Amino acid sequence: GLLAAARGDLGASAAAFHQAIELIETMRAPLPADEFRTAFIADKLAPYTEMVRLCLSDPAGNRVAEAFYYAERARARALLELLGTAEQRLTPPRDTFEATLVERHDELRAELNWFYSQINRPFEGDIGAYPAALSGWQAAVRDREAALAGLMRQLQQGAAAGMRNPTQALDSARLQQALGSDTALVSFFELNQQFAAFVVTGDDISVVQSLGSVPAVTVIVEQLRFQLETLRYGSAKLHSHMEQLTARTRRHLGELYSRLLRPLEDRIGARRLIIAPHQVLHYVPFHALYDGARYLIEQREVAYTPSAQVLLHCLEHDERPLNHAVLVGIQDTRTPYVREEIEAVAAHFPTHTLLLDQQATLDAVQRAAPRADVLHLACHGHFRPDNPLFSAIELSNGQLTVRDTYQLELQSQLVVLSACETGVNDIAPGNELLGLARGFMSAGTPALLMSLWAVDDASTARTMEIFYTHLRQGMRPAAALRQAQLAVCQEQPHPFFWAPFTLLGRW
Repeated sequence: GLLAAARGDLGASAAAFHQAIELIETMRAPLPADEFRTAFIADKLAPYTEMVRLCLSDPAGNRVAEAFYYAERARARALLELLGTAEQRLTPPRDTFEATLVERHDELRAELNWFYSQINRPFEGDIGAYPAALSGWQAAVRDREAALAGLMRQLQQGAAAGMRNPTQALDSARLQQALGSDTALVSFFELNQQFAAFVVTGDDISVVQSLGSVPAVTVIVEQLRFQLETLRYGSAKLHSHMEQLTARTRRHLGELYSRLLRPLEDRIGARRLIIAPHQVLHYVPFHALYDGARYLIEQREVAYTPSAQVLLHCLEHDERPLNHAVLVGIQDTRTPYVREEIEAVAAHFPTHTLLLDQQATLDAVQRAAPRADVLHLACHGHFRPDNPLFSAIELSNGQLTVRDTYQLELQSQLVVLSACETGVNDIAPGNELLGLARGFMSAGTPALLMSLWAVDDASTARTMEIFYTHLRQGMRPAAALRQAQLAVCQEQPHPFFWAPFTLLGRW
């Protein structure tokens, strides 16, 4: 393909790249485990990128929709295949060998929860012995996590392929119809070390290239994250500097707006905005980008999606009333407002199940979650950059990991994770989310509310109270979240307090 392009034979080049894509997908399809399919595609994205480049080089500009098709074909494919399927769920063993594997699976999970508890609890004993003890526990965790991952792959091999969603080609017309006249999808992509954006509306698919170099934008994102992290460990001692800290954060948000969104303003208009980020842009709170006068959330609703196809899947998910809520919370010295938050949320629902503190066990959550229209978890979240599929929510007797969420047969319309960094994901090549978002979306929820950074407990409780008030009054989740963020922004202007939460999926 590259040789044909160098000769100027674009037809032969396109045919070669298309053949390469078909071969890659044929080889990838029978791989039995989600991790294998994600890893397989990691170094094979070049044909997709080259097809996007060829389509966008059309002098007449008539192949933008085709370029978008190829860009989407490379995005979040493994996640898309998992949505609404039972591929990752443990099924009853079919023979004695599988029964042995399931028994060992349960043993490993119990052992891991014990080691997790030792790592997270205050150390009792000679403090000088703590480093060696911690090192031993961490080594034991690594060994057991590796063993559990291998065992899960063995269990999936027999049943997974038949349960997997066959990935259909993106139906752009169906996507545009779902977006309607009031919503625009902005799907970012990297081309020639520059960010580009496809803008999809109800009546058009267009592209804007050269929005900013990837290295330059990455530096700004890192600077923004540094400013937000400044308040992570308590804002009281920085109160006298809050105005200056807000101005610094707003400056970085303004730089990102100027590079990534200002060139798109004419195409977006006044529409609701759905962002499909790319690579480092997954860590950007687009709703908080600043145009010099207003934050983006002051102008419109904003939601997010891993890809256009995932969004379409979420939008076509069955809808039903939000009547029953399952509310899970663990209060401690770091989160003193959790009980207040949970009780305030409970008042908004006709029926609810409360699992507080010691009641919030793994078994209790797994039993209650399938009955929820709304599943709300106010528990500490842990992102594991070293092993993202073991990122977890901390419950009273262990951790609910990404792998555990695969086992939840969710019927919920909305999952809310009102804890620290629940929305942080590792981004594998192909824009595959590897974190809690992957787990809950795979388990069946079409909408997921989560946080991008460590949240302030008091402002979180306030955000949730306003969010659920508007949600129960009939607003859709994106509109309710917008009202909550606007209200908290008036009370606490620094984005650290009002902007951590993002809505992924159906708005």
